[in-house]
Amino acid sequence: MEPSVRFRALFSLACTLCLGLGVASRPATADPGPAAALEPVHGAGQVVAIDQPFVVPLAVRAVDADGTPVPGVTVYFEAPHCRNDGTVCATPGSYPTFPANAVDATATSGADGVATAPAIMAGNQAIGLLEFTATIYADAPGSTVVARSTFWIDQRDAAPSVPITAAFTGAWYDPNQSGHGLFVEVLPQNRLLAYWFTFTPDGQQAWFGGVGDIVANEAIVHADQGQGGRWIPNFDPAQYSSRPWGTLTLTFTDCDHGRVDFFGADDASDWGNGYMDLSRLTTPAGLSCP
Repeated sequence: MEPSVRFRALFSLACTLCLGLGVASRPATADPGPAAALEPVHGAGQVVAIDQPFVVPLAVRAVDADGTPVPGVTVYFEAPHCRNDGTVCATPGSYPTFPANAVDATATSGADGVATAPAIMAGNQAIGLLEFTATIYADAPGSTVVARSTFWIDQRDAAPSVPITAAFTGAWYDPNQSGHGLFVEVLPQNRLLAYWFTFTPDGQQAWFGGVGDIVANEAIVHADQGQGGRWIPNFDPAQYSSRPWGTLTLTFTDCDHGRVDFFGADDASDWGNGYMDLSRLTTPAGLSCP
């Protein structure tokens, strides 16, 4: 069987399962404990053009040890000024800033535990990957860190892109890396499903993905990866769970070409950060792209 045929068959079967996966919502309780962790909500994985505002604000949710949202928590958002290396910037305008050219800002979590950073403006040079942080300190910045979450952002030159429509549904891959790739489906209400069928860094088969929002001309998907599953008849739903994999950001330059930027879930991720160029492999019947 041709590799491309095997690839399409894999997508068709596996993504039928993907569509049934979801994350249950967590009800808040009346008496949450002290904040113990920060969960990223949105803002990570953006590809931001120089001298442009961030389209999606950074936001995190403060939760206690039981995972219950905690209101009233002060969260410190810090921009990656000079890559957070502690040196004085030779070109401070190159780096993103909060209002009034500030390199940090605070926000207080609401009833749902969510704290949202003020608006951010990109710097004036293409720097590449930058890491924002959101932190709960025991007292003030410089004191003990109670919890921290990171946001990887790619600040680069403006690149041509087109709106993402239903016509972009299909299988996508890099012809120079035939044997793995992504299945993409554009959903109603400006949502996009993307699953990457590939291999782990040590060579085992793997797949991960999820559903995210289409904002401007890019789709940002916070991807999860399943674990604990077994082949039937030994599959036990009670043993299956999903964990955050990271973020997939998709943009397209025309009907047949695009790019996926990927950002591992944290600094310790084995998957790292980078991108892969995409070419269309399939177009579902009934769809056409002008």
